[in-house]
Amino acid sequence: MIDFMDYIVHAFGTSTDWNKDNSYSSLTATSDAIVSFETPSTLALHVSSLSTPNFATSYTLSTLGQIDGSISYLYSTVPLAHISSQTTSIPLHQLVRGYRDIRLPIGVQEKRQPLSKDERKPTLLHATLALPPPSVLTGLYARRVNPDTLLCLSLYSKSLSSPVVHGPPPASVLAHVQHDTGRYSVEGLGSTDNALLGVRGLWNFGVAPEPSSQDEDIVVGDLTDFPTGLPLPPQLNAMTAYHNRLASKPSLLSAGAEFYYSPFSHVIGLSTGLRFTTLAPHITPSDPPSRLSPTSPNKPLAGTSALLLSSAGQSLLTPSGISHSSFPYTMTLTCTPLTGSISSTYSVRSTPNLALSSRFDFNFYSWESRYVVGGELWRRGRTATTTDQSDNITWARTRTQDWFTRAERDLKEQRVQREEENVLKFRFDDGWNVKALWTGRVKSLLVSAGVSVSPIVRNASAPISLGSVVARSSDGDGGVSIKRWTGSVGVSVAYST
Repeated sequence: MIDFMDYIVHAFGTSTDWNKDNSYSSLTATSDAIVSFETPSTLALHVSSLSTPNFATSYTLSTLGQIDGSISYLYSTVPLAHISSQTTSIPLHQLVRGYRDIRLPIGVQEKRQPLSKDERKPTLLHATLALPPPSVLTGLYARRVNPDTLLCLSLYSKSLSSPVVHGPPPASVLAHVQHDTGRYSVEGLGSTDNALLGVRGLWNFGVAPEPSSQDEDIVVGDLTDFPTGLPLPPQLNAMTAYHNRLASKPSLLSAGAEFYYSPFSHVIGLSTGLRFTTLAPHITPSDPPSRLSPTSPNKPLAGTSALLLSSAGQSLLTPSGISHSSFPYTMTLTCTPLTGSISSTYSVRSTPNLALSSRFDFNFYSWESRYVVGGELWRRGRTATTTDQSDNITWARTRTQDWFTRAERDLKEQRVQREEENVLKFRFDDGWNVKALWTGRVKSLLVSAGVSVSPIVRNASAPISLGSVVARSSDGDGGVSIKRWTGSVGVSVAYST
């Protein structure tokens, strides 16, 4: 479960039409959310609040041998009053990272509206102070330079009791610039830590318009202005064919790479990857302008009715007979040539409530391999209608349902569903490292309870601590190996308003 501040930062990006999935850093986000999740190892309490539409605060208190915590503040120039901030109203799927339904990039579906000269550029400020000493201060400055560019500055500073004579300073700044056009995304990074420089990019195949459709659109009046039998203008036909091709595209293939270099430490990093995923439904752009839709009751023009409208009266940009996959799935393949490692993942959502994922890692130099399997199981809440039917006062609810508006009844139904909604995540690998995490609501609180178990194999001469589970076995040389099972249990409780 992500914390409240990460939820607000994600809402800031969503409110400004920023696509987080169109980045090389998010290439394996789907599989990582299912098989690489973290479980709490302490007893932690989070209290957060969206005090004003532009200001949010969060306080954390946890204990593991000693009591520690953090204080966080966030300011956004974009009002966020439209998002749900109360614990009982935030959809659980927005707080729990799981299988991600990727859509066509925003720049491909429709052109972003440019910012006016008088309009204030969206900006976000976020800072967190971890206590007790030695305290750690982290900060984030994000600004939408233009509709296609995002600038981020991250700060890390750690307090020390004595000054540092040798070694790196206890503070660093990371600058990150991302330019996203929809068809491709390019990122540049620079850090004061060893003067690290990096660049990465992602390219989406098969989403570029034809050269003829890149021309300026022709503004036409109502289609009834054209004489009967005349064909549509070539530019309009080209754009219609382009949008129809996007609408009938059930999948997306993306390729990317990243490169890092530090002139001080001479560290070089290089990786490349592929992602093939099925797209979420309703991937077509918004409805076409009214000038392109015949509203006259007259009969459509001959030769254009089959192109513009189907027999069921569908939209111009939504052709009929589109075949989509029976279930969403995502496949990725990443390679790091310098270290000789290759990783492949396959994630699938077999049912609306069950998603499974697997990852296989292999190294060409050491011939070592590893696999990880995980999944998530959702339990959806019952609807208010189903709950009412099980009561003995159904007749009273039926008589009083007209006292409330349709919006009020929808809010009640959503509240009933969210009260009972919860998710169970699990994963294990070939080394028998097992993790499980349950997240759900208890009254007005969000609760996450996790357990992690892993074996440690030692020889017979190694000391054994009290309270551990031990299994003895003989190896091929007649020796005795001891397998000790260790683990951790943690609970995280969150409340926001």
